[in-house]
Amino acid sequence: MSKLYKIGTPEQQEYLRAYNFAPKGYAFLEPGIIGSDAKEFVAFNIAKSFYQVYPEVFNLAQVEKATGIKPAEAKKRLKRLYDEKMIMLVKNSCVGIMGFGLYYWVVKLTPNATPEERKEITDFFQNNDQICTGYPMLRGGDFDFFNGNHMRNLDNLIYGVLDKFRSKPYVEYVHLCPVRRLIRESSVNQFDAKEGFRHYFFGADEAKKAASLKRGMDEKDFAIIEALNNSPTVAELFDYRVLSELSGLKADEMREDLVKAVDHDKGVIPMIYLNYRALGLHQRFYLVSLFENTPTWRSEEIADELAKDGRFVNFFDFADAHHNYMLSVYDELVDTSEIRERLLSYGEVKEVKEALSERQFRRWTARLDSENGLYEECIFTDDVLLDRSQEDR
Repeated sequence: MSKLYKIGTPEQQEYLRAYNFAPKGYAFLEPGIIGSDAKEFVAFNIAKSFYQVYPEVFNLAQVEKATGIKPAEAKKRLKRLYDEKMIMLVKNSCVGIMGFGLYYWVVKLTPNATPEERKEITDFFQNNDQICTGYPMLRGGDFDFFNGNHMRNLDNLIYGVLDKFRSKPYVEYVHLCPVRRLIRESSVNQFDAKEGFRHYFFGADEAKKAASLKRGMDEKDFAIIEALNNSPTVAELFDYRVLSELSGLKADEMREDLVKAVDHDKGVIPMIYLNYRALGLHQRFYLVSLFENTPTWRSEEIADELAKDGRFVNFFDFADAHHNYMLSVYDELVDTSEIRERLLSYGEVKEVKEALSERQFRRWTARLDSENGLYEECIFTDDVLLDRSQEDR
């Protein structure tokens, strides 16, 4: 019988080793992937549907074990944090094995762009469902937007999204940044981190500093989120007995299915997102470019060294781009000059651009614009069978 190359098995991507140089690309479609409505995700989907009013879908016993906070208090705190739009239960998917490329892009506006022009393009980015993640930057930085798409077809990104705005007179440039490795997002190590899958890097020191700002979360609130995000396995993230009571499904089966999808196959990551806008925090983004003669092995080695630094909230590693990395930190919680000095300490670093963000448009398709009544509205777009190059002709 021929091999199946299913993810989560020893045969996973084994076929790549059959060639002199492994086949290249960003969008791999691997056997064993499952859809968002698959039975393996039943537990997550139930929790996602109920956590807004039933925080006890989370494993509050695990919270008490890790923090000493009693379940009744943890439940009350989680309910308030959601009501005040400070948190969101989300799921990151490893789109690179699902047939999608992950393409981010940096936008710089011209110095004379008017407030009206900035608002026009901001509204376009916020309301375009194909742009699954986006960060607007405050005026005065080295760039103005950092947005991203999951796309099966690169032409669909170019014709269907980028061409809609990049020729406007107030746009100075658009730099496409295909993601080679998604290392960290929202303080959680992602699928392409060399080590520490699912590890959450917002610990006691950051919590103490953030709580001292008195922006709506205290140290206990942060400790609850840390305990859940750093649950040893996804089996300990949710209370499957509660999920069973809400759904009528079998707790053990739901737990086993989700453990396979997350801890075994490592194809998805459920996590609690901190909405830094609601907390009054800012993220400082660092767009790093290496000298063009830097070997790829060295670029990846530098990335792995930097990824050990828990101060980084986001970490994207690019290929085929003007730039090599995008990293971010919480501006109020770290010494940003020290971060810049560390990045520039590498002889391979040619340039570091900076910009400051006070909010996100969306994070992995989930909208964050609560002022429009659309907080947590989620539309997962798919350009399968579409040819955007033939539209509007």
